[in-house]
Amino acid sequence: MDKQRLESIYRHTKDVLDSVNQHRKATQRFQKIVWAITGLLMMFMLFNILSNYVPSLREYNLTLFQPSANNPYVQLYPFIGLMVLLYFSTSIFSNRFANFKQIEAQAITQMVQSLFPNVEFSLNTFVPKKEIIKSKLFSNINDKAPIYSYGQIRSSTNTHSINIADIGIIESKATNQFKLIITRIPLLNFIVIFYDYVLKNLLTSQSAEAVQYTFRGMFCWLNFKKKLKGHTVILTNKSTAQINRYFSHNFKEEQKIQLEDPRFSDSFIVYSTDQVEARYVLSIALMERILLLQEKFKRPIILSFHHQQVFIAIENKNGIFSFPSGNLSSFEVLEELALNIESAQAIPTDLKLN
Repeated sequence: MDKQRLESIYRHTKDVLDSVNQHRKATQRFQKIVWAITGLLMMFMLFNILSNYVPSLREYNLTLFQPSANNPYVQLYPFIGLMVLLYFSTSIFSNRFANFKQIEAQAITQMVQSLFPNVEFSLNTFVPKKEIIKSKLFSNINDKAPIYSYGQIRSSTNTHSINIADIGIIESKATNQFKLIITRIPLLNFIVIFYDYVLKNLLTSQSAEAVQYTFRGMFCWLNFKKKLKGHTVILTNKSTAQINRYFSHNFKEEQKIQLEDPRFSDSFIVYSTDQVEARYVLSIALMERILLLQEKFKRPIILSFHHQQVFIAIENKNGIFSFPSGNLSSFEVLEELALNIESAQAIPTDLKLN
């Protein structure tokens, strides 16, 4: 997009970005304070409990909360205090966070409509669950899986159209199942909960709702000129992707496809229901274009071909219709939003699918 036009739009949206930036700083500051207090109370409770079983800790234990004949339930006080703190802090934080997300949504809408006046854009849209499940890109997902939508664009030209959604998914991955087993073990469950719900929220620069997602980013779907009987899935060549695929009960009919392109095989792993069809879809030229597409986005991408559709997911921990971490008042925020949408619109042309 022309930089002069971007600068003009930036001047008109700078005040909105400043407002979003101030609200987010206040929200994140309050979030960290809440979780820091919660973490201290949880550590206090753990120390208090362990001191009854570890002799070396008893001399350091606080006598204030030691059970006695007159007050045998005194150790419950920290638990009660924690519940009261969580109730009030969660209520206050929820209100602040909701206010911030509303202001963010207004700013994003204004920016997208200014940048791309000819696209259909909506933040309050349905979750494309049917397409996400049909894509077979996510190994452990079903109709009941938590999936969230943060906005959707439909872009059309004379030759093609593409749907671009910003989604968040929480899958029941093999790693999550292992974590579930650990949470049944005393003491270890406390550590897991402390890490997942306290440390992650304290140390992250992401928005609160994005911390627990197994996938957050762009999900696109568009038509494909070739009619396929089965499906072919292209995942990042990581051990976690292979483990999750192996332990999933959804794709037993798949087989791993060995391709001759070493560069492509270094970056991706391919599964398909049909060896011949997979090689028919993944020509040498298309494999090269997929590699170039990943270089263009500079993020992990996964793709699938199913019947007469192509599905593409590109990881982005901040999402595309939510603001990234850092200073929101900078010109780069608008520039990144424009680049993400422009790059997504160009996918059909970049891959030469039609």
